[in-house]
Amino acid sequence: MTYGIRCKRIIEHKTYNTETASLLGRWEADDFPLEEALFKTRHGAYFLHMLLDTMPEERIKPLEPDAAQKWMEEHCSAELIEAEFGEMPEAGDPEARITLRIPETLRKRLAAVAEDRKQSLNAWIQRCLERCAAEAETAQ
Repeated sequence: MTYGIRCKRIIEHKTYNTETASLLGRWEADDFPLEEALFKTRHGAYFLHMLLDTMPEERIKPLEPDAAQKWMEEHCSAELIEAEFGEMPEAGDPEARITLRIPETLRKRLAAVAEDRKQSLNAWIQRCLERCAAEAETAQ
């Protein structure tokens, strides 16, 4: 299938034009004659251009930003996604920050132990807290 992206539609009183919008990504189905391309208008609206061999004409579907990001996550590289939507947080539990007041002498002792174990002070303290929490949970 040849992808000739020249399509202009007016949907709900707004113009979606592939010739004036920026192409963010495209995808072609392996087992079906379908091609899709994600665009962003000059004013920041996202839309999907769909071309199906069995359809008489091309279609345009406006997308909310979340839907556009989801489409990109399914069909584009991480670099393209982050270029459009910014850096994504790493998977897993979000981190929390706490302030712990301890004497400087204790901090130095803890730092020396962590250094001996070739760990950062933060990583060593976190592992100690995990161990302590596990012991407390099993003691209940």
